[in-house]
Amino acid sequence: MGERWQIRRAGAADAPHRVLMIPGGMCTTEFYADVMAEPAVAGLGMIAVTQPGFGPTEAPADVSMEHYARLMADFAADAGCDTVVGHSLGANVALEMAALGLFHGPLVLLSPTFSHGDEETFLTVLNALGRVPVLGGAAWTAMIRLLPKALKRELPPHRSEALAAAMGSSDPAACRRIVRA
Repeated sequence: MGERWQIRRAGAADAPHRVLMIPGGMCTTEFYADVMAEPAVAGLGMIAVTQPGFGPTEAPADVSMEHYARLMADFAADAGCDTVVGHSLGANVALEMAALGLFHGPLVLLSPTFSHGDEETFLTVLNALGRVPVLGGAAWTAMIRLLPKALKRELPPHRSEALAAAMGSSDPAACRRIVRA
């Protein structure tokens, strides 16, 4: 595939159904760990994949939504996944996979964004600041450092440290390119 992937697997290896789980922007497979550990879904084959460019992964040269849809659809096919769960940006990638005719199975969409107005305000502001020479890079670097601390109280208390660390591991320059695209 050419991309370096961060992958988390759970459930039955010989499961009749396999689910690809795509986390949102700046999130990693760590965000699906609790769901994947639930006994109620132990009979499913579950594969969570961090989108290239988030967490410790490298962003591809092409960070367009269409390219991410192709990457994830290829991964789903190679892994034998018949269902896709996507959160936030991951949900939008799942929608694009279906819209391009690259994936034909069921989709579970968690918090997709259907319009620019639905985006988080801080992303709109950062995208605008990101276009300003020098200031743009500094703004993204500061945001990647501060966002995990700011979101800690919105995360489950028993998992806040791990989830905040996962978000903080993203490369600011890659995030800036992805959001701009």
